[in-house]
Amino acid sequence: DEAQEGEAVYLLAAWEEDAAAFSDEGVGAGDSRDARPGRPEPTARPRSWPWSLCAAGGLVAAAGCFASLACGLGAEQADAPRRQHFVATPRVPMRLVYEFATRNPSGGAAWPEDGAFAQLFECVGVAASLEVGRGDGTAWRCLGGSCIAQARRCDGRRQCLDGSDEAACGADDASSAYAVAAAAAAGADVASSPGAERSADAGAAAPGGADADAEATAAGLGPSLGSAAAGAAPGGGGGCSEKGGLSYALDWKAEGATFWDDWNYLTFEPNSGAAEYLLRDEAMAKGVTTAHPSHALLRPGPKGKYLKRTSAKLETQRKWTYFLMAFKYESVPWGCGVWPALWMHSPEAAWPKGGELDIMEYANEITSRTSLHVDAVENRCELNPELLNRPGCPKMPDAEYNFTGHYDCATAYPGKLGCAPNDVRFMGNGEELAREPSVVAAEWTADYLKIFRIPSREMPADLAADSPRPDEWDKWLMSYYPFSASERTRPGSCPNAAGILKAQKIVLSMGFCGDWASKVWENSACANKGQYSTGPWSAKGPVMGSQCVAVDPHDPQGETPAGPRDCCTRFIYDEDDEYGTEDYLAQHGFWNISWLKVYQPTGGRRLRSVSSEPNS
Repeated sequence: DEAQEGEAVYLLAAWEEDAAAFSDEGVGAGDSRDARPGRPEPTARPRSWPWSLCAAGGLVAAAGCFASLACGLGAEQADAPRRQHFVATPRVPMRLVYEFATRNPSGGAAWPEDGAFAQLFECVGVAASLEVGRGDGTAWRCLGGSCIAQARRCDGRRQCLDGSDEAACGADDASSAYAVAAAAAAGADVASSPGAERSADAGAAAPGGADADAEATAAGLGPSLGSAAAGAAPGGGGGCSEKGGLSYALDWKAEGATFWDDWNYLTFEPNSGAAEYLLRDEAMAKGVTTAHPSHALLRPGPKGKYLKRTSAKLETQRKWTYFLMAFKYESVPWGCGVWPALWMHSPEAAWPKGGELDIMEYANEITSRTSLHVDAVENRCELNPELLNRPGCPKMPDAEYNFTGHYDCATAYPGKLGCAPNDVRFMGNGEELAREPSVVAAEWTADYLKIFRIPSREMPADLAADSPRPDEWDKWLMSYYPFSASERTRPGSCPNAAGILKAQKIVLSMGFCGDWASKVWENSACANKGQYSTGPWSAKGPVMGSQCVAVDPHDPQGETPAGPRDCCTRFIYDEDDEYGTEDYLAQHGFWNISWLKVYQPTGGRRLRSVSSEPNS
């Protein structure tokens, strides 16, 4: 209500078991995180809750899901033992970039460090002139370049993605070792920072050099970006992930009018789904796969056999061992009933003994994540959680079992789901991914697997020049599988690290319903539960209960998987054209791909491998 032009009130949402930890109004004294001596009182407060939140909800798109919940709460719930409180923090003249949360092992919403949400802002106005590691009383600039509210600096809860706001606390920002290291990492003149001393030898304190790294380490930050201690030099230690030091050269690509020439068209549907996968000639004739000079398309086709919609599932004719794959897309499929996937599998052994890596995979409105599936005996592997949750590094919770997985990659459905270490900042559902054209890359070495998601506008020059250096892509690292380091630190956990996967083919598919999208339909926004609603995610297909049911193929409860009573299948097939499915899928149910490239190591290493083990 009180925001002025160019300002934004940003909102925090917190769960608390003990309602007494909050004020009677639910606002005013702030939430329990702020109820400590020396914490500033909020200067912008909602007039009442939750109704004022509804008015302010438009200011922060990321808070939309909480706003919709709050608007439905009644005053009589104010004393409930478990309730949701919305607190307006001080107004900051910055534009919210995004808000995110991670999950802790107990399943609750949590700060990246110890419980709640984190907010980053674009530094605009006066804040745009701030140097990294400095504040002006209102805003403070992270090492990564974004801004946070000054009040969040050194409050014990990490806001900056690199944790720099919680470093060198108690020291003056302008003269601390942190400020020196931050300026060095940003390429600034270190000597311009008050209190910084520079050697007469200009090379001794070059931006990102060893001196800056030593000071950064003393400040608890770790090395500056691009430095030797960050893993870019032989014999270094630390870093958040292991570096292979490999040089790569282009080995194969799918691009332009010949994009689909070197692919096999597969027809087998193992997931009890509603897709009828076509062979090459029919897929081309029906427009399911098309290739053009600038892009290629994979999209849903017309209705096929009874209760099936035509589509395609393709694998590369070639297979590779140890390689870097990069996949550039303009758009990805999204919507109710779709199950798209970019993944890898091996033709050399029965699943899952050959291994399977899911690079992008999601259904309905579920968030995409990477995951790995291996056998529980021959190529078993349980990743060391300490390597994926190191202090000062982005956390990668196991996204399986609703983010409570144990990093065990063994797979035997439905009991064992595999492992899925993911940095939640890079996760999104299909609609969110489609809004940001990107490059998704996967690097597999004898020691580890890494997955990157790089916005197209940020594509590094080395990748654009087909001389990729993934050791330098840490800022886009979304998933990391440290096979060898897990075995070194926990002997017996991943005994066949170099052979955990057999030679892999790359697969691109456009599935529907089945084991995933059908199974979860009942709890999806897509379910038509008889209430009027609009929008791409709402009330699709026949009415749940009276006209259809959500069928779990693994536990069908007497129903037929992909049968005439399955809600998802009926929507996707749309027998009488009553649901508008054909137009719905035509709008956003397709892959639009610029290229897919595979690079292989050239045989030499630029640098030696760097350990990413705890305390190394």
